[in-house]
Amino acid sequence: MNRKMVLIVGGYGAVGRQIAQILHDRHPDLDIALGGRSPEKAAPFESVRVQTVVVDNNADDPLLYAGDNISLIINSVNDLQDRLLLSAVRRKIPLIDLTRWTELFQQSVTKLENTELYAPVVLSSGWMAGTASLFAMLHSASLQNVAVNIHALYSLRDKAGPDSTAYMDRMAVPFHITEPEGSRLVFPMTDPVKVQFPNGYTTKCYRLDTPDHVTLLKASHVDSASFRISFDSKASIYMLVGLVKSGIWKMISGDRFRSLRRSLLYNPGDGSAHHVLIHLKGRDTNGRWVERNIAISDPLGQTHLTALGAAVQAEKLLRIPEDEPLAPGIYYPEDLPDVRMDSSAIINFFKQYGVLISH
Repeated sequence: MNRKMVLIVGGYGAVGRQIAQILHDRHPDLDIALGGRSPEKAAPFESVRVQTVVVDNNADDPLLYAGDNISLIINSVNDLQDRLLLSAVRRKIPLIDLTRWTELFQQSVTKLENTELYAPVVLSSGWMAGTASLFAMLHSASLQNVAVNIHALYSLRDKAGPDSTAYMDRMAVPFHITEPEGSRLVFPMTDPVKVQFPNGYTTKCYRLDTPDHVTLLKASHVDSASFRISFDSKASIYMLVGLVKSGIWKMISGDRFRSLRRSLLYNPGDGSAHHVLIHLKGRDTNGRWVERNIAISDPLGQTHLTALGAAVQAEKLLRIPEDEPLAPGIYYPEDLPDVRMDSSAIINFFKQYGVLISH
């Protein structure tokens, strides 16, 4: 890899600092800039290859003071007005973005489709920076008419940054899912499915709106996709289901009650394992229906799994030869090409960092 500079916006945060550490340790020739509104803070780890720069996603031009030698941007904090996104597009810098819930994600896609692009834009807002969708794609590639069902067990004791709570503001908002019979409107925290996770914990999982519903369906062999979540506290999940079903959650929606909503479910701890179970059903080459289960557990938690997902995507973009650039356009984690990183290499990457994977 020729010497390059990666800018990680939100580089001081729970996810950003782990992305920085992973890329720093794996690539001795890579320089890293940590972007944020308070560059006077000490970097989360010391290195002559790490610097800090001013990047404020609320500014008109967030990249104004970031420098002009950036090879790749990874954004791990909210960009609600698409200011960083469009600032990167104008500067022709490849971007990986981890932060958009589905409505904002779709608005950003619409903007990008009406904007001339000069570099790849990877929208990685699916679960754990698209890691769940990536594994679903890796294990369904040989099938047709695939139904993807992703289930996540979220630990309330896990580390989490404040931006990770954005899903709480969407609990009263219905969303569309696509099934073999067609598209239909559903509500969050409905249609429970009983799931046993890799750690043996059994609980009901409920619908949640994530961009995985949208991006997985871009693949021609996927007919339907769904995402469900549960917490490792049954009291908390039943409380949330009751608040949503009764309409109380809708009553406390909006900015006025944001702190109240987050106080109910956002009390991050020192860390806890994160578990994902992916169920696939599709037709094999003989036309027979087959089912596959992929279990993913990260003992270091959801922020670590998110950072690994972002790092995999970053490595794909950093490997691209300068004389054979990736075509400008919108990409998703599960369809970002890399001829030198096949499915086994991707799986081994996660395993190298302690992620437990079985299927």
